[in-house]
Amino acid sequence: MPDGDRFERRLRGKGWRAVYHLGCSSAPVEAVVDKIMGAVAHLFRAENTKIVRDIYQELQDASQLLVTARLREGVSEQAFEQLISATATLKDDVGCSELARFADRAAQRTFIEAEKSGERWDDATLKQHFTQNLIWGLAERRCLSVTREGIMESAKRDQASQLAWESKVRDVLLGPSRTMSKSLLTQINALIRAPKRLFQPKAVTIETLNQSLPVLETPR
Repeated sequence: MPDGDRFERRLRGKGWRAVYHLGCSSAPVEAVVDKIMGAVAHLFRAENTKIVRDIYQELQDASQLLVTARLREGVSEQAFEQLISATATLKDDVGCSELARFADRAAQRTFIEAEKSGERWDDATLKQHFTQNLIWGLAERRCLSVTREGIMESAKRDQASQLAWESKVRDVLLGPSRTMSKSLLTQINALIRAPKRLFQPKAVTIETLNQSLPVLETPR
């Protein structure tokens, strides 16, 4: 597939080609998410993730003010400005690396989501959503943004269908993000691995191979 090869050559980093290939197929969304988690796990192992933990700490501090914000107008805006200022300093300290930029965006998006929810998120929920937003941002940057056209062509999706598919992928990321957040944000120098696979293909056995195929009725 010449066009597919052209899109594939744009990819950099281990694991993203598998994400692209599954995106081009009719593979279950869970299988695509499994490959995304594998790709970002490799990325996190190759990078210094201290900046991610530092930025999350600023998000945690800012989000604690949301309870007060519901009682006193203007506090949430102040907390958000405080978050932006603090993470900007952290980004500058590491030369605005890719991981720092996307952790910053994830922190801002997570803060807004927490505020809009109207609920008080515990630390595990905050970590889960922050990790989901970080992983999705990296998946868009490393894979989808440079292969979206190729995926649409191969999977025969129009723009609306592609956006709906991507939205579903992002939603399914939430579950495994909770698992990955424990090693990414809690354990210093932890070995970050992809969570247990969501998609478990059925094993091929002698019994399944010997099963007869259903006979389609000939239309009259």
